[in-house]
Amino acid sequence: MTADRSRDRVQSIERAFAVLRVFDRRATELSAGEVAARAELPRPVVRRILLTFEHLGYVRGRKGLWSLTPRILELGAAYFSASSLPEIARSAMDDVVAQLGETCSLGVLSGPDVIHVARVEDHRPLPGSIHVGGSLPAFATAVGKVLLADLPAPAFETYLSRAVLERYTPATLTDRDRLRSRIARVRRQGYDVSIEELTPGSVAAAVPIAVEGEAVGALGISSTTVRQDEASLTRDAVPVLAAAAERIARGYLGANPNLRIPNR
Repeated sequence: MTADRSRDRVQSIERAFAVLRVFDRRATELSAGEVAARAELPRPVVRRILLTFEHLGYVRGRKGLWSLTPRILELGAAYFSASSLPEIARSAMDDVVAQLGETCSLGVLSGPDVIHVARVEDHRPLPGSIHVGGSLPAFATAVGKVLLADLPAPAFETYLSRAVLERYTPATLTDRDRLRSRIARVRRQGYDVSIEELTPGSVAAAVPIAVEGEAVGALGISSTTVRQDEASLTRDAVPVLAAAAERIARGYLGANPNLRIPNR
């Protein structure tokens, strides 16, 4: 986890990205005032940022509403290249869905959150499910806890000291000592099973995708309490996920032969 070096950051760039990030699938068109409120920035600043992005071709303003343009995809294109983790994982994720009949997701850690970078839906998609590019709090998800378990101890303690442990359901771990114990257990067993910790009625299991001893991502499935419980996820889902994660790790290393995992 990168140390806070606020003096080395460029505030205007931070503000620009804050503006871009307010747009999502529930807010595809927003007024400048709405963007300012969501980004928590002054409206004149937001107006200049939007006009700049419009000049660059990344947003479009029409009848007082602003929206992203397809050119925004350029910013993520390199990540989804042929040698990237999401591209390599796709075949293995398809097989997981075929074997388990559940939705499969691939996530990476980004600050306190998990960003979902790939997802394969079962024919029974989950209501309100996360989309590619969406984020969820790491501490409340199976994918997130697997990735937190891979952090070096000092980095995890830094995360724990800063994380806002919001209660989403009665099962959410909001006590720091209990979360620390849970992460230690995940580290020992190599997987996590979460039962209704983020959303009532939802369950999940996840394993790390380990390359040269470090998790470059985590693979998980999501289901409902109607179809799965802790025992069935541990017995049936975890072995399938582990085999798929190993296959993805081999493919990722093969596609990136010069990959060097930094010492942590």
